[in-house]
Amino acid sequence: MIHIPSMVLIGATGRNVGKTEFACALIRRLADHQPVIAAKVTVIRETGSNCPRGGDGCGVCGSLQENYQITEEHKRLSGKDTARMLQAGASRVLWLRVRHACMEEGTHALLAMLPEGVPLICESNSLREIVTPSQFIVVRDSRTSSVKETCRRVRPLANRLIDFDGSGWNIQPDELTFSQGQWWWRMNATAVILAGGNSRRMGRDKSLLPFNGHPMLVHIANQLRPHFQAILVGANDPERYGIAGAPVIADRIPGQGPLMGLASCLEAATTDTVFLTGCDIPTMDTPTLHAMLATLTNHDAVIPVTTDGRHPLFAFYRRTILPTIQATLDDGKRRMDDLLQRLNVATFPLADNTWFRNLNTPEDYAAACAAAEQPHQHRSAP
Repeated sequence: MIHIPSMVLIGATGRNVGKTEFACALIRRLADHQPVIAAKVTVIRETGSNCPRGGDGCGVCGSLQENYQITEEHKRLSGKDTARMLQAGASRVLWLRVRHACMEEGTHALLAMLPEGVPLICESNSLREIVTPSQFIVVRDSRTSSVKETCRRVRPLANRLIDFDGSGWNIQPDELTFSQGQWWWRMNATAVILAGGNSRRMGRDKSLLPFNGHPMLVHIANQLRPHFQAILVGANDPERYGIAGAPVIADRIPGQGPLMGLASCLEAATTDTVFLTGCDIPTMDTPTLHAMLATLTNHDAVIPVTTDGRHPLFAFYRRTILPTIQATLDDGKRRMDDLLQRLNVATFPLADNTWFRNLNTPEDYAAACAAAEQPHQHRSAP
């Protein structure tokens, strides 16, 4: 198998099921802020004198004299699928025609033409036989049970089956995002950023510290937004902390610390799970967040662990713990550890925690700013 983390591969159960338009919608979302490359792969199977693609034939198969051929689309208005992807904003659109027996050879040749790490949106069913993409999507017509043979072979490998009803899909393209060199489905969870703390050691409000051209709160929210259903900010001053473009949730009873902040935001969340973070962790490693949520399973919470110990202010929690939080507060306990002792907690070791840093002092902040100016070398495994 050829592993291509930067690829989302889109297959279909038949013709005219919105596959290319789904690809174009993904391209349009990304093309405004980064290059996107698209590819269409046509796999040619030897079938004697009959057209392997159905009908009377279009000449695509018969005109291929080599093992494979790669052409680049330059015309935006031809009406072809490749032209539509170019018109949607792809920086390059390539068409690989390849004989089935030579798919690996043709795929390597295609990849050799592309820069590493740039998001790649590719249309094909058969390519899944030799490629492991970041995500494999199969678009199917909800109005029929018919499935073409090229899709039938690979459909069990799909990460998502998307239904098309003639006018739209049951899963929208904006549920899929590209981050840290991979494609991710948006998590069914709400991200909660706690802001407005005392910041005694820092000497000023951490959430408003400038970082990478934005206040820290905005910098963190921008990283989380593509991966979560919603963002909430836990703070008691909506005017001051509304800069993140997210609802600001005040503590139901002020002065009771982050435990009350968590409770108040859990009450406001519309998802069953929330991710809680402080406003002093500038790097949100999204592969780690997705892996942590997968670890939650039947637990009440999942807490990362480093050599410094557990970190309950960078963790996933279920809304079902609300009564336990209230009981903890009613007992006069205010620490997060007081809550954790009453929960079924899963721990998540951070094997690579070079990105994970709390900014507690001016020295921490200066070091983080200096590191942010260096080329980004960190990459966690999903």
